Amino acid sequence: MSFSEIIITGHKNPDTDAACSAVCYADFKTKFDPANVYRGVVCGVLNPQTRFVFEKAGLPQPELLKDVYPRVIDVARNDGITLEENEPILEAIREIDENNVSVVPVFDTGRKFLGIIGIHEVAEYFMKTNAGKKRQSYTFHVDNLEKVIPGRFFKRGVQKDINAPLMIGSMDYERTIERMDSLVEDKPVLVVGDRKRIIQHAVRNQFPVIVITNVTDAPVIEADWDGYTGTVYLSSSDTADTIRLLWLSAPVKHIMNPEPLVLQHDEIFDDAKKTLLGSDLRGLPVLKEGAFAGVVTRRSFIEKPRRKIIMIDHNESAQSIPGAHDADIREIIDHHRLAAEKTNAPIYVFSKPLGSSCTLVYLHYKMHSIAIEKAYAVLMLSGLLSDTLNLKSPTTTDEDRAAAQELAAIGGLDISSYAKEIQSKMTTLENLDPYKTASGDFKVYQEFGVSAGIAQVETISLDGVDAVMPAFRAALERVRQDHGLNWAMLLVTDVLTEDSVLLMTPFEKAEDHLAFQKLQDGLYQLPGVVSRKKQLLPEILRVMELARS
Repeated sequence: MSFSEIIITGHKNPDTDAACSAVCYADFKTKFDPANVYRGVVCGVLNPQTRFVFEKAGLPQPELLKDVYPRVIDVARNDGITLEENEPILEAIREIDENNVSVVPVFDTGRKFLGIIGIHEVAEYFMKTNAGKKRQSYTFHVDNLEKVIPGRFFKRGVQKDINAPLMIGSMDYERTIERMDSLVEDKPVLVVGDRKRIIQHAVRNQFPVIVITNVTDAPVIEADWDGYTGTVYLSSSDTADTIRLLWLSAPVKHIMNPEPLVLQHDEIFDDAKKTLLGSDLRGLPVLKEGAFAGVVTRRSFIEKPRRKIIMIDHNESAQSIPGAHDADIREIIDHHRLAAEKTNAPIYVFSKPLGSSCTLVYLHYKMHSIAIEKAYAVLMLSGLLSDTLNLKSPTTTDEDRAAAQELAAIGGLDISSYAKEIQSKMTTLENLDPYKTASGDFKVYQEFGVSAGIAQVETISLDGVDAVMPAFRAALERVRQDHGLNWAMLLVTDVLTEDSVLLMTPFEKAEDHLAFQKLQDGLYQLPGVVSRKKQLLPEILRVMELARS
C-alpha cells in the first residue's frame, strides 16, 4: 500500500451500501481526479448479499484492508547503499561517512542478505585490533590490497581469502628469522621493508602474503618464485601506513553482524519504533518473507507517516477502519448524523439526509457530468435498495427514488424485481452466528456520559426470535464487554413486513424510559421501525439523556 494513493473506506463490518459506495466513489474520483490514485476497500468481511451484488455487477469484490496503520516498510530506506561481502572495511567507513547512514546491509554475490555493518561493528573491530591480544588472527581478502593500499601486485597467489596473524619484519635479521620460524604452523601475513634475506625466508616457508613497504622503483628480489604459491604486494606507503591500511582491507564479512535484530516489513510503525529505541542499536534491517527490504535508523522514526483516507457512509473514527484516528482524512461522504473529530486542515465534507451513501456518490457523478458505467450503476442501485429497504425506509427521499430510476435504467434492471432478488440473499436468525451478528454492523454512540452500541441485521422473518434470544443476548453482553460500553443492542429488521424487534443487554436507567413495547426482559417490539439512524437512534439518545439525569 503506497502513501501516494488515497484509500476510500466504509465503516467497520460493512453492509452493502458501505461496500458499494466505497468502490463506486473510487471510480468517480479516478475519473474526476486522474492525477491521484484512489482505491475503494472494505475493512470487514462481506455478507452474502454484498458478495452477490458484486457478482451481479461483474466486478471483483473490494480488497479487505484490516487497518491503515503505517508500517515499518513505509519508512525503510532501500536506495542502493549496500556492500558486497568481500568489500574492504574502508569502503564501509566511506559509505557510512559520505551518506550519513548508521548501518549498511551486506550481501553475497547472489544478492542474498548476510548481515549489517555500522558504526558499532567498525568500532568493535578497532577495539579488538588494538586490544594487545597475542597472535590475533585477521581475515584478509587478497583483491582488497590494491583497493586500499597504494601500490601494485608483484605476484598474485592462489588463495583469495586468508585468515592469519600479522607480523612486522622490523627486528634485526636473527630475531626476525627466529620469530618467523616460531610461526611456521600458523604462518602470518608479513609486512616488511626491502629486506631480501627475510623476504627469501618467507618465500621458502610459503607465507601466504608478503607486503613489501616503501617500494618506489621495481625491486630486485632474488627468490624461488616458481615454487611460491602466496601473494606479494608492493606498497608505496611506509610500514606504519601500510599496516593501518592493511587492517582496513579486511572484508566486511569479517566484522559484520550476521545475526542482527531484524524487523519484519509489516510491523506497525509504533511497535518498530519501540523496538529500535529500546535497544542500543542505531539501525535495523527490514525483511519481507526472509528477503532484505530496507534499513531503518533512529532518524526514520522522527516523523510518523499518515495514510490518506476518505471516509464514506460514516464520519466517526471509532466506526472506521483501525488506524483512521491517526490517518490523514481527506474527505467525508456520509448521510448519517455528524460526529466527526477535528481535522488538522479543512477537508471536503458532503453530507445530506438521504437514504443511502450510494445516492451521494450518484450525485457526484451527476454534478460533474461524468458518465456512469453499467457495472457501477448496478452497484450503486444495490447499495441504495439495500439501505432503503427497496425505497420503503422512512429515510428514503425523492432524490433516492430519482437516483434509483436512472441507475436501474443504466444497469438494465427492474427495481422491484431486483430488490426482491437482493432480499432473497438475506437469511433468518436461526442461520446466523449470534456473536458475528451482534458485533457485525455495530455502531457506537457516546452521549450524555453514557456509551451505547447498536447493531442491525436484516432478515426475511422474525419467526423464532424467542428460541434464539438467550444466545443472542449472551452475544450482546460479550460485545458490550469487548467495547467497554454501558449498553448494547441489536435491531432485527424484517424487510418483508417492515417491522423490527430490539434485543438489548440490561440497562435499567435507560430501559425504564423507552417508548417501545416490552415483550420480555431484553426484547422490545418496534412495529414499522426499519431505520436505526432515523427511527431508533433518536429514541435511544433521548433515554440516554434521561439516564444521566
